[in-house]
Amino acid sequence: ADPDSADPDSADPDSEDPDDDATAEDDEPSSDPLAYPGLGSVEVRISGGPTIRLEGRAEPDRPGPISGRPGSGAKDELDLSSVYTTDGLLGGGPIPDRIDIKLVPGNAGVDGLPELAGRLGLESTGLIIPLVEPASSVERASSQPTMVLAGTENQLTDQLADSGLIDVEALGAGEGLIQFVPEAFGSKPSFVITGADEIGAERALEQVAITFPNLSERGKDRPTVDDVEKELWDVLAGYAPIGQAAIGLYKLDRIGEVLADSSVTAARVLMSVEKADPGLAQLVRNRAVIALGISDIEVTIDDRDVQRAEVIFEEHITLPSEVDSFWQLFRSQVLPEAPGQTIRVEARLSEPPALRTAMEDEAGRMLIDAGASPDTEVRILSAFKQGFSWLEEVVAPRLDGLEVGEIVIRFRRNDPPEDWPQQAIHTPLRWLHEIFPIDEVLARDLGLELDQVRFEQVREGPTYTVQVTDASGAPFLTSTFEPKWVLRPYFDRFQDYEHVRVTTGWLNATAGGETIVDERIVTDPEAFWDHYQSTVLPAVYDHVMDLHDGLPQGGSTDAPFFGELTVEMSMSEPDYRLGIDNEIHAPMDALHEEIFFGTVEFFDVLGRNSRGQGLTFPGRIIPIMRPKQDGSAATVDISVTGFATSRPAVVVTYQDAAGDSGQVRLDIPKTSLERPSARMAKVQAGVAGLTHLGLRVRIDTDADVRDSLLTFGTPRQVDRSMVSAEQIVAVMHEVEGLRAAGLYVSALAFDGLGSIEVWAEWTHEQDADSRRTGTLAANGTPAPLPEWRALLPNDWSYSGDRVVQWDTPIPPPEGHEMLAKLGDAFSEASVYKVGESYLGKDLWAMDLQPAITATHWSHAKATTFKPTVVYSARQHANEVSSTSHVLRHAELLLTDPEQRKKLDKVNVVIHPFTNADGAQLAYDLYNITPDYILHAGYLGSLGQDATSGGNGDHPIYPESTVRGRLWSTWLPDVFLNPHGYPSHQVVQLFSEYTGLVRRGRVTERNWGFNKGWFMPGFGYVDSPEYPRHKDAAFEIRDYITRGINSNRDVFDLNQRSYARYERYGAQFDPDVFRLPMTDSVMIQMPLKGSTGGGGGGGGGYNPRITIWSGTTEAPDETAYGPYMELVAKAGLSWDQAILDYLYEAEHEVKRSGSRFFGGVSIKMNRPRPAETEEEEDEEEEIIS
Repeated sequence: ADPDSADPDSADPDSEDPDDDATAEDDEPSSDPLAYPGLGSVEVRISGGPTIRLEGRAEPDRPGPISGRPGSGAKDELDLSSVYTTDGLLGGGPIPDRIDIKLVPGNAGVDGLPELAGRLGLESTGLIIPLVEPASSVERASSQPTMVLAGTENQLTDQLADSGLIDVEALGAGEGLIQFVPEAFGSKPSFVITGADEIGAERALEQVAITFPNLSERGKDRPTVDDVEKELWDVLAGYAPIGQAAIGLYKLDRIGEVLADSSVTAARVLMSVEKADPGLAQLVRNRAVIALGISDIEVTIDDRDVQRAEVIFEEHITLPSEVDSFWQLFRSQVLPEAPGQTIRVEARLSEPPALRTAMEDEAGRMLIDAGASPDTEVRILSAFKQGFSWLEEVVAPRLDGLEVGEIVIRFRRNDPPEDWPQQAIHTPLRWLHEIFPIDEVLARDLGLELDQVRFEQVREGPTYTVQVTDASGAPFLTSTFEPKWVLRPYFDRFQDYEHVRVTTGWLNATAGGETIVDERIVTDPEAFWDHYQSTVLPAVYDHVMDLHDGLPQGGSTDAPFFGELTVEMSMSEPDYRLGIDNEIHAPMDALHEEIFFGTVEFFDVLGRNSRGQGLTFPGRIIPIMRPKQDGSAATVDISVTGFATSRPAVVVTYQDAAGDSGQVRLDIPKTSLERPSARMAKVQAGVAGLTHLGLRVRIDTDADVRDSLLTFGTPRQVDRSMVSAEQIVAVMHEVEGLRAAGLYVSALAFDGLGSIEVWAEWTHEQDADSRRTGTLAANGTPAPLPEWRALLPNDWSYSGDRVVQWDTPIPPPEGHEMLAKLGDAFSEASVYKVGESYLGKDLWAMDLQPAITATHWSHAKATTFKPTVVYSARQHANEVSSTSHVLRHAELLLTDPEQRKKLDKVNVVIHPFTNADGAQLAYDLYNITPDYILHAGYLGSLGQDATSGGNGDHPIYPESTVRGRLWSTWLPDVFLNPHGYPSHQVVQLFSEYTGLVRRGRVTERNWGFNKGWFMPGFGYVDSPEYPRHKDAAFEIRDYITRGINSNRDVFDLNQRSYARYERYGAQFDPDVFRLPMTDSVMIQMPLKGSTGGGGGGGGGYNPRITIWSGTTEAPDETAYGPYMELVAKAGLSWDQAILDYLYEAEHEVKRSGSRFFGGVSIKMNRPRPAETEEEEDEEEEIIS
């Protein structure tokens, strides 16, 4: 087709249409290769081979107006980091389907231009023709699309050089230049690829066409220009350790200027920075000697690394023993009354059953030896789950061997206590939950059917009443019971926040029917909690409030507020499995939960109480529980580490010649500096990578005028929002000096990168006349490149044995080793580093697809030709089974031929650890208490979700960005986020008993016991803009339920758990404990779908790309052994069901094309979700 045959008067050839081809003349898409309307033919010239000409599908021109070239607007966001993105040379939607530039070569140095053109075509799913126009034929450069000016002897490049926008004259022989030039021709920028000579220009073309976005070595985990921009941003904005050290030195000089006239004779310098280099103290001292002009200087480096922070509170205590309290009361008040009396003793102690039995026997013998009647009786019930203990240890033995028709257990509804009627934290079913799962225990132990034990809720009367009938229905046993409890503040420090009832220990004794003692015995858990509330949390509170002058800033800006809070406790408590699924009795499990969630909640209340904003990311909270069985006193080791200042800062405390003292403090602020933009790079023939990189950063002022700005804002406001060019240049100088001194040598050092310059400009548009330039010599030492093969054991080779075990939870080192083994054994598996955690652990991912041998391939093409699914596990890292089942899923895709063939039609991405820090902590604690829930590993390292802040400029958790980057890299059809929850009842002894209580949200108590495998939310898009999404989501749901129900043991667990959840929740409180079922699987469906604005399936992903995203809940906290295999099997069924949905759908790539004045645009697209046969038939009818 001849595009120039159109009437030139029918369109403005200079019109700009930066949008998609909405106004272009589109034909209906076709699935036939090369069936692009407007494309006459394709000619392929093979070096050393034939020329092949393939006919297209040219059609006669249609009458009417013709639009201008699509995507011809100015590409103002283009820089060296965004070349192959829609901000750069490409255009269209999230999946690039357009090339928005024109290649404009000069007369020489352009032999590599075909590689650049080919790379553009590779990275996009669309192409605009003509793509190339020689510089000599370009007229009205300002009316052209953004131009890539390539090679030498290029008249347009010469114009830019003549106007001073680029400097070619400064280049040496064989040196190439790559530069983004804003407003090169009118409002249009240009991208220049040139050199001092043809060799240099060719080298620059090679860098852009072959290597970009990487600096040197290609690969997903190899350094990119974007990495340089991001790290430089962190440094200059005060977020990176070397940046804080460099800014600290700059601020120390400023303090020296302030004290220049003060006759300082001695000084103490405190510098508080994150992850301080060991050599920083000496360097600071040397600088302080110069800045202050004295030698009597003491330097302290306050390291804000949570793992290296200084101890601010530490103690080892032995708690008062409840066993000792019992014996003291018994000996002093009960034993003296024994002679000639019938003694009745009932005590309640939080001790193991065997110990309580032994104490009963010993106390009984002592009473008899003291002269008590042989009818004397001693009973010691458990203070933990008192009603359960009564039913199991008192009622059940009376029924042993009897014919029981029915056992009815009545519990009183739990309303707020009279002394605190406004209580919000209560749950109406507390007393029922305190006897969970007594019905199954009684049925098992008494040989009854489960339906012979039932519950009734009453509003008045005793807390518990049990009535037992015989086979005829006649009652033969009725008994009542009252738990012992006390009311205490939820937080001692915030007495008016909330009050809670806490079950407590007790001793009641009668002699001849007369009460001789009726006193509370503080249990060991209560003794600990009283101390924690009265001593530990107030000490932390005082530390935080003192550092922050009573107004700590919420969010993550000043976080964390302490380093590590570690509680290691040895306590004699019940700690055993019940033999009912994964249920346990373990008060120390409850203490772990209370310490973790209670401390997180404490900081939330602290922040809201002080300035209205909760303090998120408080710090590391590590409860280590060591249960024992001997009744001895509990011992507790508590350590809290923290920081010397509220935020990074330099503080100089001094004495002057007159003997007076003073202090000057300047913060090392984390600023709102804009992101640097890579604008210019130099390369050298024969040298890999970039020899030099120039980046622009917009700042606020030329000189540092902080003091004058304090008239208009507080010091903190000024420090955070106003950055000067003077400071930027100084910081770059300090970074160079730090590295030259051997400190932070790997910071801002990258393989394939030489020197750096930073253009600090105080104008909105790039302007060399409003600029100071900071430089950084190439004096760093890059950290070793990530190497996944280093994860392999020595001398390992694949022998066909199973790689992924389902016996124990998988910690990050083991899981990543499994990735490496699969990557080593199978060519379909590609392993790469995808990020790091807050504590510095490497995070890895793996792509599964048929082996690729090409040097370059395109994610955009890969995810267009085939659907893609991402499995991203272990966000909440004590939910252990997700890593196990996604890794096993990967292994089966590589080893099972029936599964392997699915990789031919679906791309699979495996990301086994989102929260590696939590996963490691949970595993370490599992090795101590394997049956506990271990919520200390649930969130990220600082008591906040590991994904929090991932969309921010400088997220405190580096791992929070990983999922977003996986999504933007692969643009998947489906994104999966499998989760878990406790495998047994959750107890929080000091939060009205039933878990979970987090941030005051008590409705989450419906997660408080095992309710089988379920989906907590099934979001879907229901919008005319996405007409097939709803049906696709419901089809996915059908695949899921079939997969889950295909496992008999999983099905049985589910039905057992759902029935239990009904009996202990939904039957009495259906508003909170809901049981929405779909095909015998609990799936919590929304009332209606979303419009797609929040992302496909509620996951926050663009529904144009991701049609559905889902999460699961498996009862896997903490699973191991056969139970791990059971819950992992459920997860694997889910994994495979969703893959099967994608595999079995009829995905088809559609090709379309359109004409514009002077050319054609062609593109390919795969409808998401896949179209049904009926839809395809309708489309064919429209076409015909």
